[in-house]
Amino acid sequence: MTNAYTLTLTDDEAAALALEANGAWRTPLPTVDLTSAADVAQAVLRGRRSLAVRDLATPGGTAVAEAAEVLKRLGGGPRAMFMLVDSDGNWVPAGLTVYLYGARVNDVEMSHVVSAAGVHYFRVMPPGRQWYALTELAEAVYADGFNPAANGAQQPAAAVLVVVREQGIRSVRIAPGSASAGDPGPVAFGSVAEAAAWLLT
Repeated sequence: MTNAYTLTLTDDEAAALALEANGAWRTPLPTVDLTSAADVAQAVLRGRRSLAVRDLATPGGTAVAEAAEVLKRLGGGPRAMFMLVDSDGNWVPAGLTVYLYGARVNDVEMSHVVSAAGVHYFRVMPPGRQWYALTELAEAVYADGFNPAANGAQQPAAAVLVVVREQGIRSVRIAPGSASAGDPGPVAFGSVAEAAAWLLT
């Protein structure tokens, strides 16, 4: 196993991996109806077959190779998250959604990007830049806002940057020229760097 690699999974394959994650999987599966046990079960069965064909799982569903490495790094769930939301705070699937996994934010060694099409991109690499990359995304929203939505897609109103700490979860809402937190708060920040520092304290 190399020190850095990328693993791409479909929603079905991710559903099968999520079943093995013992509750650590907390990210969406955009093309699976999670309110339907039958739909989830069918996705898991298709995903297990697909993972086995790709030599990423045994026929019984046990993850191997890169899938086992990803499963191991899911740990207790995401350490940090970046997602786009609408004016009501609902997730905008068409936007960029990123989760980070590791013991602490500065020790993150796996990123997970979820696409609206139900494709999951896992990037495993030595700790260092993943948290910084999330704050760069937030900086871009703060400075430039959002590109106009194409083909009638839902337009995001803000980005949410979340950190899971031992003391609890903290989140910051970032819109063009604005960064704020509501709990505890409200708190307004003069920059994304100030907001990011608050998230980690």
